[in-house]
Amino acid sequence: MTDAELSKAEQEKAMMERQKELRPSIIIDISFGVLFFFVAREFGLVTAALTGAGATLVLFAVQPFTKHNLLGGFAVFGVVMSLISAGIAWGFQDDLAVKLRGTFMACIAAAFALYDGFILKGGYLGKRMAMYMEGLGQINPQRASFALAGATLLLMAIDTPLAFILTTDQWIWYNAFFDNIIAIPIILGAMLMAREKPAGKVDAHD
Repeated sequence: MTDAELSKAEQEKAMMERQKELRPSIIIDISFGVLFFFVAREFGLVTAALTGAGATLVLFAVQPFTKHNLLGGFAVFGVVMSLISAGIAWGFQDDLAVKLRGTFMACIAAAFALYDGFILKGGYLGKRMAMYMEGLGQINPQRASFALAGATLLLMAIDTPLAFILTTDQWIWYNAFFDNIIAIPIILGAMLMAREKPAGKVDAHD
């Protein structure tokens, strides 16, 4: 085995180890998403957000007693955003206001992503995006925060006019199915742009 092949094998092994460490966080994130969906469907958005907040407090209480990182994913951030979303839904009962909730949330999410990029240097959202999207290549956490902010604002620019154009029934279908179809490639594209540039390309003109 050549040095290059050995180095590649070591990198793949290290990535597998990091993914293994990240597994509990991924399970927590998926569990929170499933919990939120079913509680929201049965009891409403406000109850779902409060349930998520209660579950987060349980995680904080359990974390010191386990070696696994339960808070390393997006669950806590998701709960905070859900609480804000629930507050908007509770405070504004008008259909248009509910449809524009995504616009308000996108502004908040983009602002936090920019704060994460400028102030935290990608230490929270950017770091987590880099871990989750590692299969795309080595992602720069700070650039990932800026890319996430840009993707969020782009999605807001798409969704906001639709809130005025679509009827409530049409918007519910769009929000449940088509929104994700649009969002996933945009976010993946943003993360591809946030990848670390190979060192050899920097000196290409030297």
